[in-house]
Amino acid sequence: MIIESRIPFSKEEASRIFSRISKGTFSDIFLQYRVTTTVRVEDGILKSATRSVSAGTGVRVVDGESTGYSFCESFEPDDIIRAAGFAEAIAGSGKSKTVSAGKREILPLKLYSQEIPLLKTDVSQRAELVRRVLKAARSESPLIDRVTISMTDSTDRILIFNSEGEWGEDIRPMVTLSVSARASGKNNIQFGRSGVGMRMGFEVFEQVESPETIGKKAAKQAVTMLDARPAPAGVMPVVLAAGESGVLIHESVGHPLEADFIWKKASAYTGRVGEQVASPLCTVVDDGTIPSNRGALGFDDELTPAKRSILIENGVLKDFMNDRITSDTLKLKRTGNGRRESFQYPPIPRMRATFMAEGETPADEVVASVKKGVYCVAFSGGQVNIASGDFVFVPSESYLIENGKITSPLKNLTLIGNGPDALNRVDMVGNDFRLSTGTWVCGKGQSVPVGIGLPTVRISELTVGGSANGE
Repeated sequence: MIIESRIPFSKEEASRIFSRISKGTFSDIFLQYRVTTTVRVEDGILKSATRSVSAGTGVRVVDGESTGYSFCESFEPDDIIRAAGFAEAIAGSGKSKTVSAGKREILPLKLYSQEIPLLKTDVSQRAELVRRVLKAARSESPLIDRVTISMTDSTDRILIFNSEGEWGEDIRPMVTLSVSARASGKNNIQFGRSGVGMRMGFEVFEQVESPETIGKKAAKQAVTMLDARPAPAGVMPVVLAAGESGVLIHESVGHPLEADFIWKKASAYTGRVGEQVASPLCTVVDDGTIPSNRGALGFDDELTPAKRSILIENGVLKDFMNDRITSDTLKLKRTGNGRRESFQYPPIPRMRATFMAEGETPADEVVASVKKGVYCVAFSGGQVNIASGDFVFVPSESYLIENGKITSPLKNLTLIGNGPDALNRVDMVGNDFRLSTGTWVCGKGQSVPVGIGLPTVRISELTVGGSANGE
């Protein structure tokens, strides 16, 4: 297969295409060959096993703040030249500064390995993995009456050239396994979810989380929630558990710090660099260099080497996440956050692995400090207004805290607040930081895999939506 060798496209062909582009100040060519395999189980039956190939080329022409983009499902130079013509026509009327290609190779950081290569593992081995998940979920409790499992793995070969003479190639693996378990009690149905998603080969199920652990975790959550009581309502302390609760940071803080929102003056953080925007206990980081993480990138989709960026340090706003266009326009250093879903999309500023850094307080002390509040472990969804920072989040697993102890599971709970305000109300940060290994995908017009993380965190006051008295 092509993915095992090289994309059939040369530096000379890239130079030929750039020489045809007379408009714009910058242009690049993004070539991608992706092989995806999916296995799905529903109601205990192996419903499908598919393999698909997606291949093509995107061409971008940039003229100041104007961008033209076009793509073709081909690696043929003539097809790419036609796509370049469309991109050029959209971009503007400036004169290109450079029309060279292939002079300087950008080498990707070695962040993802495949000890058990995805493309050398057959479907029967994949099917056995999902059967192990199914068996474990069913064995957790007789109340589990339905299990749905989806496992997808992909291998991307990426080849990029730009008009400044840079080029680079990368091979990016990804394994994602998701399971949903349904528990049925008397007049009550609840769901539990679990999964793993990493840039690894199939050794992920030996080194990170076993199929049995994944299946049991989803089933246990579903069964636990059968006994959930209505959530209380009102303003109270909220404790976010380490790991998956980092989705709140991703949504309510991460998105407003993406530089395209800053450029458009559509973010609550616009013009606030150097200001105290959060509690001094808060340091928020976006990092593309964590090995095997879903957000890991050897270089971004514009050939900018991956790096670790401190966005908020001890409560002070330090930086934004940018791509080439926003960094040039806003006069910022490039952070390596230019990402795209595939060759069909231009790159835009996107998060990689975004998290709050570890504190100094033992996690049990954080919980013990709360007389009455809620403890949130996992989330099923939420909405954020980028301009104001207002958010609503729905935990999928949460518990009541009473006199410093985690007690009853809760249902029908929502968290309502404002991102900057919530960060300013963080008054305890645990020393138990954990990166989630879950199946996180971020949508922003186009979908990309991301990482999240958090230590145990206490927010002194947050509006909790539930029943009037929790009864």
